[in-house]
Order: sequence, then structure tokens, then C-alpha cells
Amino acid sequence: MTSARPLPARYPEDVEHLDGAARGELRIPWCTRCGAAFWPPGPVCPRDFAPAPGWVGDAGTGTVSSWVRFHKSYFAGDEVPYVVVQVRLDSGPRITTTWTGAADPVVGEPVGVAFREVGRHPGGEPAVLPEFGPVDDAARQ
Repeated sequence: MTSARPLPARYPEDVEHLDGAARGELRIPWCTRCGAAFWPPGPVCPRDFAPAPGWVGDAGTGTVSSWVRFHKSYFAGDEVPYVVVQVRLDSGPRITTTWTGAADPVVGEPVGVAFREVGRHPGGEPAVLPEFGPVDDAARQ
């Protein structure tokens, strides 16, 4: 086990996503040429390689496509076990993040985004990350 879990790095391709999370918004990259939403962020669209993708707000709803439970603590302060899910967003991309549900996720289960402060950057601004948990079908309508 090493020191405390590092804060998310603020790479140029990811700043819009991290700043959106700090405001309680799920922001994902979007290709201005082919119109595809994608993940992870990068300098070009992975579908048609168009440069300089834009960003859009995402509803933060989707379904569980895979999950795993970690029983090992990799950083000081990690509470184990913890669950990590891969979510297929209704907008298309898959995003991997932590699970907020009390029960185990179920593949195909409807989920929604929540935001959790994981620390503070040196300038004092909060470091916030999206995480997903269960929602009922009525909440997705």
C-alpha cells in the first residue's frame, strides 16, 4: 500500500469533464464532425479522428454493463471492499467509475450519476468525480 489516493490529474483533454463534475454536471466529449459522444476524453474523435472535439452535458443515465469488487487496498484510506462499475451511458459511451449502491449492481440495471468530492486541489478548489448508483425506471422517464 502506498500513500493516499492521488487526486485526478488535470490534463488538458480532461479539464472540461473535471470542472463540470465540480459543478454537478456530467460532461463528455462530442465530435463536432460525426456527432458521436465518446469516452475517454482525447485530442481527437476515436471514430473519425476529427481534431478538437467539443463537450456536451450528459443526462448521466445508463445501464450497468460490467462490475467488479475490489478487496485490496491500493492507497492509504481506501475502504475495502469497494465496487467499480462500467456504465453504458444512454448517450453511447461507456464510463468506468465507483458504485454508490448499497446492494451489488446487476448487469443491465438502470443507473444514474452522482458526484462525490474526493479532496481539494492545491488552490483550494474541490476535486469532484462522478459515480453511479441505482435508479428506478420511473426516474429515467
